[in-house]
Amino acid sequence: MKLKPVLKESLHLYRKNFPQLCLALLVELVLRAMALTPLLFCLDKTLAPLAWLSIPLYLLIALPARQNYALALQDMQNGGSVFSLQLISTKDYGRKLIRGLKGTLFILLWSSLTITGVTLLYMAVCGLVDVVTLMRIFKSIGGSVVDGMMLVLAAVVASCLFIMLGCGVHSGSRHAIAMGDKGLVKGHRPALIALWFAGMLLTVPFLVVAALALGDYARMLVEALKQLKLPSFALTVRQAALLIGGVVVLLLPVLPLKSLLPAVYLRQVKEKTDAAA
Repeated sequence: MKLKPVLKESLHLYRKNFPQLCLALLVELVLRAMALTPLLFCLDKTLAPLAWLSIPLYLLIALPARQNYALALQDMQNGGSVFSLQLISTKDYGRKLIRGLKGTLFILLWSSLTITGVTLLYMAVCGLVDVVTLMRIFKSIGGSVVDGMMLVLAAVVASCLFIMLGCGVHSGSRHAIAMGDKGLVKGHRPALIALWFAGMLLTVPFLVVAALALGDYARMLVEALKQLKLPSFALTVRQAALLIGGVVVLLLPVLPLKSLLPAVYLRQVKEKTDAAA
């Protein structure tokens, strides 16, 4: 199936339902904010361990909410509204949670290389492993300690491509389930991956703004890692304003369109399959 009709239909639905899509996105953000409220415990050192509660809360709230959003997008394509009680429905909650946990496990597996690299760097800068041993490891990797650490850092960044690929591979699963046919993704994963990366292109303007805002910190990070230290991080007013403005103006408005791409594609796949039958 060609992707151009998918892009065209997604843009049509996006323009037609933009207010409702924004309201639905707001609900999704509020649900995630609710799940992350335990992070406020970090403001008090004695209560800081309670911040870990945000992890189970996020799993319990956000994972079913993602599948509810997929169902709401299908309702919208049927002529209904994406901004409905469907977004907070508890129907089949257990199944939605289990499917969400399964998907999270798959993404963690795709993220294993990145997690390993980040753990190694964290152990290096925090002194959790004997410095001599770490220096020997980095030297064996890059010929010198500094070059080895920079190669590990570059590998960690490059390994994020596996995470992105994993997200693309599994991006259509919840939309297929929302249409009652999880087998729809079979044979169509390459197209779903292509659509996922096309959706990521929508976030490029925000990423450029974020890079401009955090460019100085990136240089500080590299220099600090060379000295086996953690950098201090404090946003200036200008950096904070750029980031907030970028999120509000460049990132949030394109997220609904990004979510529409796999939903519309699998919808068209199902219609074509049903017509052929």
